[in-house]
Amino acid sequence: MSDVRDRMGRSSWAGVGVLVMLVCLLMAGCQRSGGAPVSDAPTRLSRVLNLYRFYVEKNQKGPPNEEALREFGQKLTSEERANRLIGDDLESIFTSPRDNQKFIVKFNMKPEPSTNRALAWEATGKDGRHFVALTMGYFPEYDEETLKQYTK
Repeated sequence: MSDVRDRMGRSSWAGVGVLVMLVCLLMAGCQRSGGAPVSDAPTRLSRVLNLYRFYVEKNQKGPPNEEALREFGQKLTSEERANRLIGDDLESIFTSPRDNQKFIVKFNMKPEPSTNRALAWEATGKDGRHFVALTMGYFPEYDEETLKQYTK
């Protein structure tokens, strides 16, 4: 009887081991490889949008250009940037990791919460699609035609 229990115990552990290995293989196979992760473009756009909104909050108007927005961000304390989810890396947030081009940003605009328009977007994007920062705080990926509707 104990011989049967030993064999059942060993086969149970063998089954658990096989299951763990399968899960690990599946997880490794689902990882993306090559290029910047898709989530980097929306993350950077969200930081640009947060910085832009904070600029408008402080100055009651949109920044005139990237230089003014960047200077404003550099004058903020690390704590202010952290609280506003801007981050300390003010160099890379203006560039898309997918097309390595500067985001197109609509300057001199005061975002209205009731109007959903594009504030910043990828210049080229990838495969004809662009990540976009909408004034309402969404970061969808649009094709050329849809992007044109939000940039008017």
